[in-house]
Amino acid sequence: MPKLKSYGVFISHAWDHTPEYNKLERMLNKAKRFKWRNCSVPKSDPLHAKTDAELESELRDQIRPANVIIVIAGMYINNREWIQKEIDIALEMEKKIIAIKPHGALKVPTDVQQVAPLLSWQTPQIIDAIRNPENYPIAPVDTTSELSDKWQENITDSPDYSGLRDLIQDPEEIRRLLPKMQPKKTERRRGVSG
Repeated sequence: MPKLKSYGVFISHAWDHTPEYNKLERMLNKAKRFKWRNCSVPKSDPLHAKTDAELESELRDQIRPANVIIVIAGMYINNREWIQKEIDIALEMEKKIIAIKPHGALKVPTDVQQVAPLLSWQTPQIIDAIRNPENYPIAPVDTTSELSDKWQENITDSPDYSGLRDLIQDPEEIRRLLPKMQPKKTERRRGVSG
């Protein structure tokens, strides 16, 4: 029987080992006839950089031996800055990037869609994408949301929504009005129920 190739995999997790990271690690460990090395920063030995530049340098050292980078798209929103940095490093090093869609999510950040094919949480598909990344092209991303345009067209074209239409067109006006729109705190009266 031929020896299995070992694939270096960097799972982007922005220093936080979430349940999704742990689940993916378990899936890869349990996969039959698949051997991999985890190039991610281990929880037991985190990076000890003092500056952002040192942290970026250490990240590069972790990503360099990886064959593929996996981005769990659900983590991207909360950890955008460092996951984007990991994506940028991977692109610079010409590493293949794979994205895994969050369970039940209809939307995935455009920044992730533009650099990686989107996979579901299916072990065979993830393993195949690691082994054969060329079989998983990046799907074109429609950056103009037809649904969003339709909503704006149908609702805000009504004369009743002229103020809302103006706000949508002028973000500075929204920023100016937000402090005024904070709910007022009301004090409950003692002895009165309801």
